[in-house]
Amino acid sequence: MEPFFFSGIRQTCAGVLLLLIMWFLGKFEKITWRQILMQTVAGLLMITLGNGLVAYAEVSIPSSMAAVICATMPVWVSLINLLSPGAIRLTGWGYLSVMVGVAGIFWLFSDSIGDFGNKAYIYGALLTLLATLAWIAGSYILRRGGNNNHPFINSGIQMATGGIGLFAISFVLGESHHLSTDSQGWVALIYLTLIGSLVAMAAYSYALKHLPMPIVSVYAYVNPVVAIILGWMILGESMTLNMLLACMVIIISIILLNQPFSRKPATAVA
Repeated sequence: MEPFFFSGIRQTCAGVLLLLIMWFLGKFEKITWRQILMQTVAGLLMITLGNGLVAYAEVSIPSSMAAVICATMPVWVSLINLLSPGAIRLTGWGYLSVMVGVAGIFWLFSDSIGDFGNKAYIYGALLTLLATLAWIAGSYILRRGGNNNHPFINSGIQMATGGIGLFAISFVLGESHHLSTDSQGWVALIYLTLIGSLVAMAAYSYALKHLPMPIVSVYAYVNPVVAIILGWMILGESMTLNMLLACMVIIISIILLNQPFSRKPATAVA
């Protein structure tokens, strides 16, 4: 299936399903039109652009390159926080932890970094960077006043509206809208809908409501490590000493960044 159409299916289905679960459990809180608008804007930034552009870019660039670019998110968040009044800022230890994590990510995918010199990948790399910045923008909108409701309801609205945005882009680009795929494709769609969208977005919204942005953004470090480990355990992909050491460096950076000495006290939430 085409990238925007495929992403639209998984995100819309996950959003509607999560909202139905919340309604069935009696957790569906009253929500104003302003709050719906905030969640819609965040959904368009994080899902339509953040998720959709990465899916589209991965047609042109390897997923490992996309992972490297997305993993620069904590760096951008740290730089934005420097210019944001009242934001929770990192100490010298905190910034050092961020840079150690970035070094670990580049080490993890050192075999693929040479692809950045290939002009054929530049377009995909730029789209992935734009997707990363769009995701950060949506996250900050939620942190600055759009995260007052139950985080799972927020996630449901974001995925449903973001999925509709993906369908709109798919229609404009003239993508094929046929559902024909093999059994493995359906398994991938179901897995990505339930785990990659519903569970992941619900967890992200919960973390975004209870943790500062510099800490939440570190999830971008975790994704490549999990992908490497699962590929080794389930698919029998190679795990070299370099990969193992890089994973250890990334884990160390996450541990350091979550220590109290990595954050300055603040009276306002970023």
